[in-house]
Amino acid sequence: TMPLASIFESWAWLVNGILAIAVVVGAATLARASRAPAGVQVLAGMGALLILLTWRFPSGDEIAGLIPTRATFEHFNSLLALAGTQVRESAVPVPDLDGLLLLSTAGIGLVAVLVDLAAVGIRRPALAGLPMLALYSVPVAVLPRSAAFISFAIACAGYLWLLVSDSIDRVRRFGRRFSGEGRDVDVWEPSPLSAAGRRLGVMAILAAVLLPLAVPAMTPTLLSNFGPRG
Repeated sequence: TMPLASIFESWAWLVNGILAIAVVVGAATLARASRAPAGVQVLAGMGALLILLTWRFPSGDEIAGLIPTRATFEHFNSLLALAGTQVRESAVPVPDLDGLLLLSTAGIGLVAVLVDLAAVGIRRPALAGLPMLALYSVPVAVLPRSAAFISFAIACAGYLWLLVSDSIDRVRRFGRRFSGEGRDVDVWEPSPLSAAGRRLGVMAILAAVLLPLAVPAMTPTLLSNFGPRG
């Protein structure tokens, strides 16, 4: 979610995003603890996200302040419609407007549902990159300049961390590891292969950040070199 920092003036969106991720993952974890199938885990995460949105963006007619009513969904609809207007009329970075905060919180929560499903529910962590990429494409589309390379590197590191964690977990399922001398190796002790993987990951992030600096910008002058000459 760090690329979204370039869109908002303050960090209120991050607080809401962290809460959304926490309730989604918590609800899905509880569903897994009860041996619920992947579909129920998704429904649990979305239900928890709905309760959070009801609490953070209330209409005033909720039951106990958490259970949404028809008025709650009408309020959500009006805020989302307002967000469309705010997107067209506001210049980035935008202030903490309720419509945009609702949109960002719901979007982060839905991405968390999909990432949890891919990484844990169906054990396909590589697929988690697709919803993460969709979230990253938002600032790329609206910012007049490129997204900050630091936020891009943080997002890449998080994705690679997810892949490494899954690989370690898969290795751990095979049982105990032993070194070439027969010494017992702890499951979390780094191996030469994992160390090489981490080095390759760092090199990949650096290459993704530095190589675009050497690519010519797509300016009208550059494009005119390939167009018809008068």
